[in-house]
Amino acid sequence: MACQMESATFEQTRVEIGAGEYGLKATGRVLKFDGFLRLYRDEDDLEKDAEKTLPKLQNGEVLTLHKIIPEQHFTEPRPRFTEASLVKELESDGIGRPSTYAPIISTVQVRGYVEKEGRSLKPTELGETTNGLLVKHFPTVLDLKFTARMEEELDEILEGKVDWVKMLHEFYKPFSKNLEEAHEKMEKVKKEIPTEVPCKKCGKHMIIRSGPYGDFMACSGFPECRGTQELPPEMGGKPKETTDEKCEKCGKPMAVKRSRFGTFLACTGYPDCKNTKPILRKIGVKCPKCQSEVIVKKTRKGKVFYGCERYPDCDYSSWTRPGTENPDAAKP
Repeated sequence: MACQMESATFEQTRVEIGAGEYGLKATGRVLKFDGFLRLYRDEDDLEKDAEKTLPKLQNGEVLTLHKIIPEQHFTEPRPRFTEASLVKELESDGIGRPSTYAPIISTVQVRGYVEKEGRSLKPTELGETTNGLLVKHFPTVLDLKFTARMEEELDEILEGKVDWVKMLHEFYKPFSKNLEEAHEKMEKVKKEIPTEVPCKKCGKHMIIRSGPYGDFMACSGFPECRGTQELPPEMGGKPKETTDEKCEKCGKPMAVKRSRFGTFLACTGYPDCKNTKPILRKIGVKCPKCQSEVIVKKTRKGKVFYGCERYPDCDYSSWTRPGTENPDAAKP
């Protein structure tokens, strides 16, 4: 209901107070029309309103000094972006379009450039390093005005006002030059922190390295030894997400793992036991072929489809949710 109501209206107020040779100022606001706030206002908003609300005052009114409270304030950094405030910033800078905001925010999180801390988006070490290198070696492409202008030119191409071949030529000539220079001069950033942890395969010390899915430990004897281990929580690694499910091969608990193809279950006894299996998302529908459970699956490109949990014994699959497709939609 609240999202369909009118916006709230506030009157911005600034009070200037003469206190002898000193001048004091107070700024705040007065609610004139509550609008959607009549139905929706969270606790944070209530606290902020209490801090910003000023009492009713008359011009020339004499104020009484009750007490002096000495306080020291330091300039605070700008708060981190949330997904909503980041979209608002992109809109104000003319970057992206409504159809691209969600993929942009998803991509920077999936690739590990930022991570969520509550509602805020916090840059990771990988994100800060990548951003620093790109700004240094591609200053033109990373400029906000350049990106906004590129968006406008794409719209003009769509409207037939700009020749797309000419536009690409003007862009790619300086970009290819920057690309060649970056290939030669860009620093190779590798994270290598030695540890006292022995490799389970050869006994040499492990080294903390950084990968697409976070830090991990790799054998210092690489490439002769390709042993790897997860970074334990006491060394900054994330705790294992164990489940109640047991490994069919060794009986140890299965843990949730992540890869570029999504989440899956892996035995906690790795590397002694390398058993893995997918996480089954049942939808409460029986397989039309064998009456087992139908589960949600994904292709390598991330497209969702539905298949029997008994695959490969049962080869039923469908692009649409069973029970909603045409009788002939299911295909082996």
